[in-house]
Amino acid sequence: MTKRSLTATPRARKGVALLSVLYFLIVCGLAATALLWSQRSRSTNVLGIRGGLRLSAIADSALYAALATWQPGDRLRQPVGATILLATASAPDVRTRVFVTRSTRRLFAIVAEASQILDGSARRVSLSVRLPLVSTAPHGALVSAVDVAVGAQARILGDSACGDTTAAGLVLSPSAVLTVDSTVIGNAPSVTRDVAAADSATYLKFGDVWWNDLAVAADVRLADGAHVTPAPATSANDCLRVDSNWGDPSSPTSPCSARIPIVYAAGDLTIDGGLGQGALLVDGHLLIAGPFTFSGQIVARGGIEMIADNIAITGSVYAWRARHDTLAAHGDSARVVLARRVMLRASGCDAWHGVASWLRPRRVRDFAWMEQL
Repeated sequence: MTKRSLTATPRARKGVALLSVLYFLIVCGLAATALLWSQRSRSTNVLGIRGGLRLSAIADSALYAALATWQPGDRLRQPVGATILLATASAPDVRTRVFVTRSTRRLFAIVAEASQILDGSARRVSLSVRLPLVSTAPHGALVSAVDVAVGAQARILGDSACGDTTAAGLVLSPSAVLTVDSTVIGNAPSVTRDVAAADSATYLKFGDVWWNDLAVAADVRLADGAHVTPAPATSANDCLRVDSNWGDPSSPTSPCSARIPIVYAAGDLTIDGGLGQGALLVDGHLLIAGPFTFSGQIVARGGIEMIADNIAITGSVYAWRARHDTLAAHGDSARVVLARRVMLRASGCDAWHGVASWLRPRRVRDFAWMEQL
């Protein structure tokens, strides 16, 4: 009995030692595996973070690039609630897209997405912006503080394209006299009397911007007594920024469709015909003596005469009684005369093209939800 116990003890010790070695090797193997897995996971996470940061940076750059080239005409014509693709670009490994949603008349949400073409991973950045322009002026095809004479063939129509169904054809000050030719064809223009039409701020303030500020910032400046025939001007399919080019409202694909200038006339102005868009500020008497198509806002401080056929203005025309030259020879300098075939159509979207093209959208930094109230 004693001898067997003594001879079995070394064998048992060898078995325990072998098990210990095997256990140690297993533990070391598991530790090495865990270490390798940890290192690999860390490397993957680092690459993922770097890739995500790169995609975020690309998306951020695409967003601000699209914001800088966002055309005023596209911005103002976008319906409330609509989402459009603002910009898109593709590189060998990354694709970017920028979308813009119009939440309210003034508030927009811009979202840029950058995605890896290989694995589909993506990052998004967003920005809320709003137009700083708030118009409290009366809405109408023609807003006048002075007397208005409408010929038999003239047409003054309310808004039908911009969703502002409250816009009237004619908005007059309480003291202004309206004369409509007795042989007028069709319905007479709708007329609203509003004390705001007698307020100088209606003609001198555009949202939070004053007449003098816009005059200084004008893209085109005309001397007193100028005669003009504006028309789009291009070279190699590029729109030329010359004083005779007031943009092209006739087609959204035209090279000059994005040119929406502010035009300032330092005194009387005669338009002998042509085509244009934007904001036209006339410090004196405005005479339109030839076929003329215009989209935007016209403000004249010395009366308006339209005496030619085929005059079509979409937006809004404002006529005030103030002029610098009180001894001017114009008999109708303090009146609005619409003779021959003239058509004025109210459109709030078109009326603010010129002013809004000068005022860039501003970022909404905090409490963007309050902008929707």
